[in-house]
Amino acid sequence: MRWRRLGRAALAAGLVLLAASYAGRLHPAGDSLAVGRPFLAAVLVLGGLVLRGGAGWLAAALGALALAPILWAMRPLAPLVPQIIVYQKNLLHSVDDPSGIAADILQARADVALLQEVSRTNAGVTIALAGEMPYQVVCPAPTPGTVAILSRWPFAAKPNCATGVGMASVRVLAPEGAVTVVSLHLGWPWPYGQAAQVERVLPQLARLAEPVVLGGDFNAVPWSYIVSRVATATGTEGAGPVRPTFLLGGLPIAIDHVLAPANWSAAAIMRPWFGSDHRGQVVNLNGRL
Repeated sequence: MRWRRLGRAALAAGLVLLAASYAGRLHPAGDSLAVGRPFLAAVLVLGGLVLRGGAGWLAAALGALALAPILWAMRPLAPLVPQIIVYQKNLLHSVDDPSGIAADILQARADVALLQEVSRTNAGVTIALAGEMPYQVVCPAPTPGTVAILSRWPFAAKPNCATGVGMASVRVLAPEGAVTVVSLHLGWPWPYGQAAQVERVLPQLARLAEPVVLGGDFNAVPWSYIVSRVATATGTEGAGPVRPTFLLGGLPIAIDHVLAPANWSAAAIMRPWFGSDHRGQVVNLNGRL
């Protein structure tokens, strides 16, 4: 029947796109396609079950295989008693009243705040937090706004502003020992300039003293090649559970992340929007410094 032929052709096209979403290592377009991987995989599962037959069962099986690790990464995690509390947030450069964000950072009792898109409009957040988090660095970035690190603990050395690549880093003297914290804002993925930006920032990340805690707006999903490269360079992995932080055309996607040492325990809690187009995260961390 004609509809079955059309269905098989649509599933075949979907499988090609699904395979291409794993090709970020070969071309940055793969990471752009990876954004849609869970939605495409779900469509393949449903479409395969409806079409049935050899092509249908194959599409459903491959879609399920692609979807399974994403669903596993979204599983709830047990709460933990933190040594370090990190607040990660893209403020949105046009937000003119950041008081709700500042109040939420204080309520979370954050030790470190990693912020992106700090601007003249929303810079009041750094002033409002200066009493509780007096150690601050704000660095220019090529993307809208700037990146910033706020800390209740003193800096162990001069902060590093990686001008032109959207990164700020500093060694912080936590009570249990020193830790390097990083705020990162990557640009949009292919066909935009994210891949070139990452090539410039990776050597700087690789030189950072460990342990490293990195938060930022990656404009990339957790299963992308870009995120894995940043994690490898810093000896870290993503803090779960994975939750959407941004709406792309109404579709919820996870593009804001906190990475922590792989041998640490980490648990992320999502925060409200507070006028931004990105949700914030409070990440509780526990590990040896």
